[in-house]
Amino acid sequence: MQSKIILSIRFVLGFFMAFIGLNKFFVFIEIPHPPGNGGQLMDIYMQSGFLQMVGTLELIGGIGFITNRFTLIAATIITAIMFNATVFHMLYDPQGVGPALICFLLSLVFVFTSKERPSDYLSHQV
Repeated sequence: MQSKIILSIRFVLGFFMAFIGLNKFFVFIEIPHPPGNGGQLMDIYMQSGFLQMVGTLELIGGIGFITNRFTLIAATIITAIMFNATVFHMLYDPQGVGPALICFLLSLVFVFTSKERPSDYLSHQV
């Protein structure tokens, strides 16, 4: 039962992150800027290319989850991004914190229940 839940979390989070990553390049869904300083910070992120870098990492992490390849690295990338998104929304846009917080919590569940360990990458056997 637990493995089906983890599999579901992996697929949902993977597709969501891949979609959000692609959205930073192709803008399927227009995401409104938060008011005040949060909106100014988003403008800086957009003009500097920082959001495209984050979008690339979201896409890589999402593809890693979907294909079940390097899931621990993908989880590390996604968890870090979602932590920062959660903090950003808590500080600048409290109404938009829901999706970021849910993704952050799902990524933590995946990290702490994953059977994959960092040592798996260090001891590669052919």
